[in-house]
Amino acid sequence: MKLGKRNGWQAVFVLLVSIALIAAGCGKGSNGGSDSPSSAPTDGNSSAPNETDQPVTIKISNWPKPNEEALVKIYDEYVAQMKEKYPLITLEKDEWGYDVSSFLPKAASGQLPTIYETYFTEADKIIKASYSGDITELLNKNKWTEALNPELLELVKKDGKYYGIPKDGYVIGLMYNVNLFKEAGLVDDNGVPVFPKTYEELAETAKAIKDKTGKAGFFFPTKNNQGGWMFMNIGWAYGAEFEKQVDGKWQAVFNSPEAVAALQYIKDLKWKYDVLPANNLVDINSDMAQMFGTDQVAMSFGMPEWGNGIVQGLGMSKDNLAMSALPAGPKGNVTLLGGGLYMFSPQATPDQLQATFKWLEVKGFSPQATPESLAGLETQSKTSNEQGLIVGPHGLRVWINEDRIAAEQEIIEKYTNVNMAMFQDYMDNGGNGLRPEEPVNAQELYKTLDVVIQTVLTNKNADPQSLLDKAVAEFQKDYLDKAQ
Repeated sequence: MKLGKRNGWQAVFVLLVSIALIAAGCGKGSNGGSDSPSSAPTDGNSSAPNETDQPVTIKISNWPKPNEEALVKIYDEYVAQMKEKYPLITLEKDEWGYDVSSFLPKAASGQLPTIYETYFTEADKIIKASYSGDITELLNKNKWTEALNPELLELVKKDGKYYGIPKDGYVIGLMYNVNLFKEAGLVDDNGVPVFPKTYEELAETAKAIKDKTGKAGFFFPTKNNQGGWMFMNIGWAYGAEFEKQVDGKWQAVFNSPEAVAALQYIKDLKWKYDVLPANNLVDINSDMAQMFGTDQVAMSFGMPEWGNGIVQGLGMSKDNLAMSALPAGPKGNVTLLGGGLYMFSPQATPDQLQATFKWLEVKGFSPQATPESLAGLETQSKTSNEQGLIVGPHGLRVWINEDRIAAEQEIIEKYTNVNMAMFQDYMDNGGNGLRPEEPVNAQELYKTLDVVIQTVLTNKNADPQSLLDKAVAEFQKDYLDKAQ
């Protein structure tokens, strides 16, 4: 399945309807193509239902930090356009981004930003706790409900009302440091890395790179919920299940022979193949980015958007990144699907909610394919190109109207600045075997698995079966039993 093709991936999203699902899973943020600077649409169907005629202030989460220079430049353009078009709307910057530990106290004390970003996995619990405002009227009057993927909208729907907007979707793939593949002689005649097609081949490729370059062949995160998050890809590919309903009750089942085999694979990467970084406590946001950007590791799970963070933060050349679909396991190709949501403070007034829609439209987050609504995407693509960031590859799109998709692609191709052969396998095959994140306490599941993964990487004698038996019992008692 090719990413971004409506008829292909839309069917996969039906899987999401029956479950309440972020982040990567965990701290996996993404600045995808659906979030781009723009002039607000002038088309009557896409503007907010009424113009804001009273001064209003909105607080916006995930505001870029000063050192994120490319994003700061883009956001400065947003601000300038907002001041010109909507002088009565004041923007209040908030660098806070969603995480499980900080969200609850912020929500309980009424301190949530007017509009904030979160993950598929968090929607159900946020809505049940009444920590997001009702935006049904705005969605309907703007006709966004007709243009957004209906299965994704089910994630933010309760009792016929909508409490959020699907922001973006992502598909995990395999990232490659091209420099190290070249040094190891593992590229084809066109300089494209020879992508491993199975997890066994991944281990063998990683070992060949370690033997020839002395650098770590593969990066696997182990903390901040990220180890468990990425382990899902391997577990599913080995045939493991993690949660299932038995007689209407959720049961933890990730101590099966298939799950044990998947954990043994992680253990073997350390003790049999010796291809992982020496440090056993690592995360994606800092450790992987640092190692990948300085040619210290050859492969990692990832998505195209992460590459730009490495290029911007570490000065890595955009041409040092390639991507493929995930390798296959004994049960074939299985790939984790996730994504982000916009949600809204339950304390927000109607005028504030209306102003957040104008903010989103100025960013280019709109289904319209008019020149006005697409100006933001062009600004982002042009600015990213000028900043030496990666333009070309993309993840899943949330809009289903074909005119918007086609117009987006035309703009992206205009500013594409990488050899797309480096990403073609990901674009063509990255959507094979998509599976959504687990429906109940996904973040807590990832945290539980982090501990298990850390143990097998620090203790050569650790027994995967015993570790998973204990983890299943604890996860069942501490979380699933309480969620029934």
